Amino acid sequence: MDALDANDNMLALAKEKNVYGRLIQDFLGTNRLDVEDGEYDATVMSGGFLEGHVKCDCLEELIRVVRPGGFVVISMREVNLRKVPEYRNLEPRMAALQSEGCWEQVSRDIFPDYCEGEEGIIFVYRVC
Repeated sequence: MDALDANDNMLALAKEKNVYGRLIQDFLGTNRLDVEDGEYDATVMSGGFLEGHVKCDCLEELIRVVRPGGFVVISMREVNLRKVPEYRNLEPRMAALQSEGCWEQVSRDIFPDYCEGEEGIIFVYRVC
């Protein structure tokens, strides 16, 4: 299991957990990460889709690093889909990537008390 974050302080905290094989300091976006195609069975993003953090254009890179049949899991505050202008485009972009044959939606679940009393949403996609 590896960790990716642009912030060296966050990676220092990740290192203290002593569970990550690789600590990758980079931004997740349209840039190509120092990760091979299909290297992972799954990617999990939690807390990335906050205002001022990653943009919707990062989805292709998440897909690229996961092997066909693997999973991309994204959890976030559900309200951000409406509140943050960038993330109003998130679900349409996810649907477009499905139409393009990049991945298929496995589930979309909303649940209570994700963070600070707000509902959360978890998207699970299987990479094609």
